[in-house]
Amino acid sequence: MVASPIDGGIVVLYLIGMIAVGYWGYRRSESLEEYLVAGRNIPLWMYVPVMSAVILGGASTIGGAGLGYQYGVSGAWLVVWLGLGVAAIGLLISTQLANLKAYTLGEVLERRFDAYSGTVGAVVAGVYALTIAITQVISIGTVLSALSGYGLAEMTVLAGAIVVAYTALGGMLSVTITDFLQWLVMTVGIFALALPLGLIEVGGISGLTSKLDPSYFSPGGIGWGTVFTYFLLYFLGIMIGQDIWQRVFTADGPRTARVGNVATGAYAVVYGIATAVLGMIALVLFPAIENPDLALPTMVIETVPVGLAGLILAGFISAMMSTADSALLAASTLFTNDIYRRFVDPDASEKRYTDTSRLGIVVLGAVAIWAAVAIGDVINALTLAYNLLTGAIFVPILGAFFWKGATWQGALAAIVGGSVVVVASMALYGFASDLPIIYGLATSLVLFVGVGLVTGPPPREKLERWLADTSSEPTIE
Repeated sequence: MVASPIDGGIVVLYLIGMIAVGYWGYRRSESLEEYLVAGRNIPLWMYVPVMSAVILGGASTIGGAGLGYQYGVSGAWLVVWLGLGVAAIGLLISTQLANLKAYTLGEVLERRFDAYSGTVGAVVAGVYALTIAITQVISIGTVLSALSGYGLAEMTVLAGAIVVAYTALGGMLSVTITDFLQWLVMTVGIFALALPLGLIEVGGISGLTSKLDPSYFSPGGIGWGTVFTYFLLYFLGIMIGQDIWQRVFTADGPRTARVGNVATGAYAVVYGIATAVLGMIALVLFPAIENPDLALPTMVIETVPVGLAGLILAGFISAMMSTADSALLAASTLFTNDIYRRFVDPDASEKRYTDTSRLGIVVLGAVAIWAAVAIGDVINALTLAYNLLTGAIFVPILGAFFWKGATWQGALAAIVGGSVVVVASMALYGFASDLPIIYGLATSLVLFVGVGLVTGPPPREKLERWLADTSSEPTIE
């Protein structure tokens, strides 16, 4: 299944180009705001592609096609819920997020509640972001291994090093440019090349339907219990991810954030269906693949003409790198803004904070590479991250925007209590179970509301300032 030298050369040139863009961003990032949120001036025409690139990574592309290979069109549910979750951000809270002009999820919690809630929330969100980076490095390594014939561990290390290099160099400026280019490559690779060429190989849609069991075309083929699990993990989880919020903070205004997120959600739904269909095509052509995550690379390498295969594979790698760089930057930003800046050096210069964030990317990137080699599984690692994120901080985050009576005591109790219950439940039932996230959400909700009612109302001045910052209401009536 090794690719031709021409296809391999195309991918190598693409990877070198990503590092070059990182160096360009390094020369252009003159302030902390440029490094962390691209100066908050990303227009709508660029915002939709770069937000799409953030959410559509290895789990969406390689993992999504693998689910299509196993379950048919219902394998698209994972990506569909991601898209609908991003659209929900656009409809519910994107305007407030854009108006806050914050850097991190932890900072938002601090401004609504207190520093304790912000710090604990930042730690939980940081664990999530780092785990997302790990899953993407695993996915990139998987594709590079299939492409080159070299071992998975070696290619995983190479993939991680490239992502760390260009992300650390240029920060969000580099990430924005690379994500935009990666979105173009992956869109062309999936919709203009892989999908039509694959359908030709199997005789079109009619050929595909005649060669597969009807269950592969059922929306519930994967099992409605699994669909519900994906809702809990991906719809709820994507709404409160630091990597997603940090991209919202780059928008040039509330309208861009609102419209852009809804448009991104629509694109993601179509993308998810496309990758599931590609997995079904791979099943028809190569029914004996042992690892479903290799279904898509195998189909491309074995069936697509030389040269075009390299472009498609570069598209797959683009999807993964665009999520990996955003997740790494998110984890580092949380550390810099909510830990280092708050407790270590609150009066440091912008240059010191920028350098600290850059160092954080390198250190956290090294951890991600090590963990990627050790874990080696995309979907399970992603489930672990979303369990903790959703079960622990979904309720206090949404409550911050929609309940004026929420207090910092309730928020802190919800985050800590939800985290403990999620971890204990995963140890008891395993992270493949729905129970950890359900128990975590229930615990978090009870503590958030119960403690909030006992300790409320929140200080009037702090709440008025929050309402003014989010522009939801100027004063309290």
